[in-house]
Amino acid sequence: MFRRRSIKGLVAVVAIIAAACGGGDGNGGGGSGDDGGEEVSCPYKALDGATKPVEITIWHTYTALGKRTLESLVERYNTSQDKVVVKAESQGIGYEELHDKIEQAAPDRSLPALVVPDDTKTRYIADSGMFLPAQACFDADPDGKAIMDDFLPIATASYTLDGKLWPASFSTYTALVYLNRAHFVAAGLDPDDPPKTIDEMIEVGRKIKAANLPTVKHPLVFSPLSFLLEWWLSGAGQELVNDDNGRGKGYPDESEFDNPTTRDILQKLKDAKAEGILDVTPGTEGNADDLLAMATQQSSFLVHSSGPASTVAGVIEGTVRAEDIKEEFGVDLPAGLKLDLDISVGAFPGVKEAGRGQVGGGVWYMTNTVPEQQQAAAWDFMKFLNSNESQLTWAIDGSIAPVGRKIADDPKLTEAWSSTLGGRWLKVAYDVLSGIPTDFPGPVVGPYDEFRTSIKKAMDRVLLNDEPVDQAVKDADAEMTEALKSYNLDVGAG
Repeated sequence: MFRRRSIKGLVAVVAIIAAACGGGDGNGGGGSGDDGGEEVSCPYKALDGATKPVEITIWHTYTALGKRTLESLVERYNTSQDKVVVKAESQGIGYEELHDKIEQAAPDRSLPALVVPDDTKTRYIADSGMFLPAQACFDADPDGKAIMDDFLPIATASYTLDGKLWPASFSTYTALVYLNRAHFVAAGLDPDDPPKTIDEMIEVGRKIKAANLPTVKHPLVFSPLSFLLEWWLSGAGQELVNDDNGRGKGYPDESEFDNPTTRDILQKLKDAKAEGILDVTPGTEGNADDLLAMATQQSSFLVHSSGPASTVAGVIEGTVRAEDIKEEFGVDLPAGLKLDLDISVGAFPGVKEAGRGQVGGGVWYMTNTVPEQQQAAAWDFMKFLNSNESQLTWAIDGSIAPVGRKIADDPKLTEAWSSTLGGRWLKVAYDVLSGIPTDFPGPVVGPYDEFRTSIKKAMDRVLLNDEPVDQAVKDADAEMTEALKSYNLDVGAG
């Protein structure tokens, strides 16, 4: 992960190297990603002077369908032109591995042209001095405005800081409720009217429990993943940090995690567990006990990311191999397994209403640590990745909701969204992403890794260890405030 202790040294190294190397030429480039308000230009024309193909590398963590889709897009791009050669390098199956790799490369600025960390790194990206804000390229390139204007509003709102959009593209995810339709019908519930709030989830769980279905042990299975709690807070309009949720003119220095909404959510989940409605499984990377509980019909519904939607749907339909599940989730399933399940999805139930929260997933950042021709090559590939044709491939083959708005009317996509189970699920995810308000897009936090560790610890204490809510929340809040203050000192903001 990006450790706060390394930020101060990193900024110093970047400053020294930048001073020694000097600025860029007339095409822009060079300089710090965090420009302190100064104009940063994009060297998008630098490819014009290339005398041989410019090679660039992507560091990513896509697995299974996503990895194969990215590799097919890279091959398509490489064969479509002769100016750029792109190489995609996997850095593991989890974002933490990629984050470690980026940190290891930071001291000598040996990053590739493109990296795809997760959705929590906006503040770090801006502070590190190693990245080119994509806003500069969207503004400079005549093709850029149309691309940026077509992005889903919640995507641009989420990753804009100090008036600049930092990433050049997004692999967008949201959260959904997955439900066993047969169980809902057997309990006298309408599977086409999924629960819209946490309260409704618990009430639905009571009704399924009362139905005494033969396979069901706990109607609702829940993995205490920190992003779910964060998104519940954002959906309710609750700040996670001060200074306008980290989006103000300064740097946040106090956690707002200790609040009535946080306590209420955790207490309701804890009470549901005590009532026998809720089963809590370890929320660790690679653990899929919650999905397995659904697969074996021991549970009737759960909330989870839309990321694995197509893979899970493929297992149900028998179109995804057991090897893919092993690669993506670390779960061993019998070869040729086809699950006899009727599963549908709905918008993420919220505190007050469904379909609120944040956008998640991989985020495509261009570095300024490579020569300008490679920066220009990275931008050219990003334009290709943002094209309707590429976004169609992502959506149809890669289990990723497209980032554009016009593409939703494309006949190929509407056919894919209606003809397969995974497609129908992704349509719900896209509709959710399209409808998330942009006036409260979620927090911007420098030490986000520390925040997620503290939130996860609090959730585990309450939901796995049955400890009191108040003390777990207070302790997490104190840890998060300390992390903010330490980060601010490291970057010279405190």
